[in-house]
Amino acid sequence: MRLPFAKATTMDLSNLDASRLLFGFTAAYHFLFVPVTIGLMALIAVFEGWALFSGQPALRIAARFLAWPFLLHFACGVLTGYPLRHQIELHWAGYASVVQQVVATVFAFESAVAPWLFALVAMFALGWHLKPVWHWLVSTALAVVLIVQSGAILMINAWMQRPLGATFDGHRARIDHLLDLADNPLLVPKVLHTVGGAWVLGGFLVVSISAWFLLRQRHVEIAGPSLRVAAVFTLAALLVTGVAGHWSGERLAKHQPAKFAAIEALWESDPDGNALLLFALPDQGGLRNRFELGLPGALDWIAHAEPHELRGLRSLVDETGHTLRRALDEAPASRLGPTTLFGPSCCATRPGDAEIDRIARQALPPVATVFWSFRVMLLAWGAMLCLVVAVLWGRPGRRRLAACVWAVPLPWVAIEAGWLVCEAGRQPWTITGVLATRASLGHVSAAEVGSHLLLAGVAGALLLAVHVALNLAHIRGGLRPAPARSCGTRQNAPRPSLQHLSRTP
Repeated sequence: MRLPFAKATTMDLSNLDASRLLFGFTAAYHFLFVPVTIGLMALIAVFEGWALFSGQPALRIAARFLAWPFLLHFACGVLTGYPLRHQIELHWAGYASVVQQVVATVFAFESAVAPWLFALVAMFALGWHLKPVWHWLVSTALAVVLIVQSGAILMINAWMQRPLGATFDGHRARIDHLLDLADNPLLVPKVLHTVGGAWVLGGFLVVSISAWFLLRQRHVEIAGPSLRVAAVFTLAALLVTGVAGHWSGERLAKHQPAKFAAIEALWESDPDGNALLLFALPDQGGLRNRFELGLPGALDWIAHAEPHELRGLRSLVDETGHTLRRALDEAPASRLGPTTLFGPSCCATRPGDAEIDRIARQALPPVATVFWSFRVMLLAWGAMLCLVVAVLWGRPGRRRLAACVWAVPLPWVAIEAGWLVCEAGRQPWTITGVLATRASLGHVSAAEVGSHLLLAGVAGALLLAVHVALNLAHIRGGLRPAPARSCGTRQNAPRPSLQHLSRTP
C-alpha cells in the first residue's frame, strides 16, 4: 500500500539532491580560499617575526611577496561567502527558520569583529612603510583575528554535529549567549584540526613556491630561508592536525558513533577486538563489506576504547528504528526530532513497520564516501609529512624540490576530503537528532536549483581562472627587494647558489 507521504517524499528527494549538490559545491568552493588566508597570514607573521628578531631581511622580503596572494585569497573568500548565506535563506528555509536565532547570535559576533578585521587587512596591505616591529604586530593581530572569526563559525558547525547549549521550543532553537555554544565536546578538537589544516595549507603553499624559485635559480638568497622556515612551520602544523584529528576521532566514537562507524566501515562490533581497516568495499545495501583488509584489534587501541564500547552500524540501525517508533507514539506530528527523517509531510498516517525499517536504514551516513574520503585525507597528510621531512633532512636536491612543486594540490585535497568526512558523516541530519536534511528544504524547485548550480559553476570557473592567473603572474614576476632599512642589515650580501642552500640559515 502506498503511504500518503510517499509521493511528497519522492518529489522532495529530487529537490533535496539538487539543493545538496548546490550547497556542497558552493561550500567546497568557498573553502578553497578561506583556509589559505588563515594559513598564509600565520606564516607571514612568523616570517616577519623571524626577520625582526634575527636581523635578517630575507624573510621580510618573502613576507611582503606573500601579501598579494593573501589579499587575493581574502577577497575571494569574502566574495564566495555571501552565496552560502543566500542559499541557506532560500534553499534551506526549513533549516533557517529553526536556527535563525542561533545563527543571528554568531553573525552578530562576526559583525562586531568585521570592522577590526578589515581595518587590520588595510593596515597590513598599506603599512609596509611602517617600522618592521609595528607591521609585525599588525600581521600577528590579523592572524589571531582570523582564527577567532573562524572559531565562531566552527561553533555553529560543532553545534550542528552535536546540538548542546541550545533550548528547543518545538519549532526553533534558542541560545542566550554565544558562549552557550562553547561547552561542546567536539568544538576544541574541531577548531584545532581546522586551523591546523589551514596552517598546513599556507605553509605547504609557500614550500612549493620557494621550491619553484630554487629550481629556477631565482632569488636563492630569499627562497632558501623561506623554504626551510615554511617547512618547519608546515611540519609543526601537520603534527597539530594529527593530534587534533586523533582527539576528534576519540570524541566521535563517543558522541557521533554513526559517523565514527562509517569512517571505519564498522558494521558490527566484535567483542574480541575490532580491526582497523586499511582497505574495504562497503556494501551499504547489504550492511556489510564485500571485501576488507585490516589490522586486527588495532581500532580499539587507536580509539582508546574497549571492544564493546565501539558500536557497529547494524546496531545503530536497530536503535534508530526503536527511536522512530517511540517518537511516533509520543509526538507523531513534532516538527523537530527523529520523525523529521520521514520528511516534512510526516505523519498524517502512521508509517508501517516496513517503512520505519527502511527509513532507519537510510539514516546511515554514505559509508563508502566517508570511508574513502577519510583515507584520502590521511594519504595526503602522510605524503606532505614525508615531503617536508625530506626537505628538512639534509640538502634539498632537485628531485625533492620538484616533488614539492608538483605536490602543491595535496593540502587542498586533504582539506576538501576532511570537509566531506565531516559533513557527509553527519547525514542524514542537518542538526543531529533534531532536524533531518530532507525536512530542512525551502520551496525552490529542482529545476531552479539546477539553474543556480549552472550559474555557480560558470561564475566559479571564471573567478578561479582569474584568481589562478593573477597568482601565477605574481609568482613569475618574482620578488622585489625590501628597503635597505627593513631589518637593519646589509643588502649586498653575496648571492648563494642552490648547492649552498643547506648552509643558508
